[in-house]
Amino acid sequence: MELNLTTSPRRAPATKHERVRESIRRLILDGTYAPGSRLPPETDLPRQLRASKITIVRALNDLAREGLIVRRRGSGSYVADPEQRPLMPGRFLRLGVLLPHSFFSDFRYGAQQNEILRGALAAWGLERMAGEFPSVPDHEATRGRWVSDRRGCSVEVLGEEHAARHRHPPLSAVREARFDGILTLSVVEEEWTAELLDLGIPTVLVDFPNERFAIRADQVFFDPFPGYRAAVREFTAHGLRRIWFLGCWMHQPYAEFAALQRDPNFYAPENARLDPDSFVRQSAWRQAMAEAGLRAPDEWVQATWPDEPHVRALAEAWAGLPAAERPEGVICHSYGQARTVAAVFAERGLVCAAAGATDAPAHGGARAILADNAQLGRIAVELLLWKLQQPKRPGLRVGVPLWLSDAPAYGSRPTS
Repeated sequence: MELNLTTSPRRAPATKHERVRESIRRLILDGTYAPGSRLPPETDLPRQLRASKITIVRALNDLAREGLIVRRRGSGSYVADPEQRPLMPGRFLRLGVLLPHSFFSDFRYGAQQNEILRGALAAWGLERMAGEFPSVPDHEATRGRWVSDRRGCSVEVLGEEHAARHRHPPLSAVREARFDGILTLSVVEEEWTAELLDLGIPTVLVDFPNERFAIRADQVFFDPFPGYRAAVREFTAHGLRRIWFLGCWMHQPYAEFAALQRDPNFYAPENARLDPDSFVRQSAWRQAMAEAGLRAPDEWVQATWPDEPHVRALAEAWAGLPAAERPEGVICHSYGQARTVAAVFAERGLVCAAAGATDAPAHGGARAILADNAQLGRIAVELLLWKLQQPKRPGLRVGVPLWLSDAPAYGSRPTS
């Protein structure tokens, strides 16, 4: 088939490659090539358009820069969808998402990181696409992959190996993937993160507020100040003054977690470290207490493993304190901790107001401070695209607000 080089009436093209470009544009706009369809191969276009390959390539590059087509190395040129323009016109992006756990095809129904991933895929316009989830040996990174020629990108998710417990994918797999940009979702291993950033790939650290990397990478995390301050204000409005803070230890290394699963009484303080988010949430609590004119002594700040038996044991110790010494309220790292504290006090006929953060619907017994994981993923994508467009801009730290839910009411007893 020979294609007509009739040009658009808007302006007479001055050069051969401009006439070819306008002919291809016309064929796209009149529907000859529909959104998402593949243009003829570059080996065929010179004959069809009666132009040299160099002229064809220049015309296609112009259309790609405009965002009218997407060019993918080794695959060809595709018509862009007006509803889903390429992320970066003229460039096909290889994007990576790194997880602290193994990755499976049913990721939509799992951990917090999977909800963050869901938000990121939506921001990339890939949420309705079926991913590829290849089977891999136990010693290789688990993975999933999405490819969209319309959006001009591929997204590959790497998780830790099935047989591993180091809470990050292997760096060798990251190197081999040759990513243009990376999101890390709740990967909190500092030395591994430092090695990752040494690769020089634009990276956004998601759900890991760490000052050590403030200059080297963008960071997106939950800002506890709106929700935690609101919880303290509500407690003080009900006359509470002894409002404590309960942080969360991280299980590190994996052997510690395995030991805790076998024996709830196992405890190895030399291996315990505070969750990075607990530092930020404790700061929000302290600021709110200061604003209320209340003291916040160090003995009111405690932490425990997140497992329910350890939280329960600590709450039982608090409930056994003299009335003038035990907490009237507790601001917790997580909603699970808060509900356990409230339940322990209620079992003894006592009332202790409790609040903590959650990304799931609350079931009563404590105040929920809500987190939107999908929003975290969406904002991380925006930051990464901005970094790819302006690689020399300084690193940014962005806080996604936590907010206090409307229910249940203060002082309510746990529900069954």
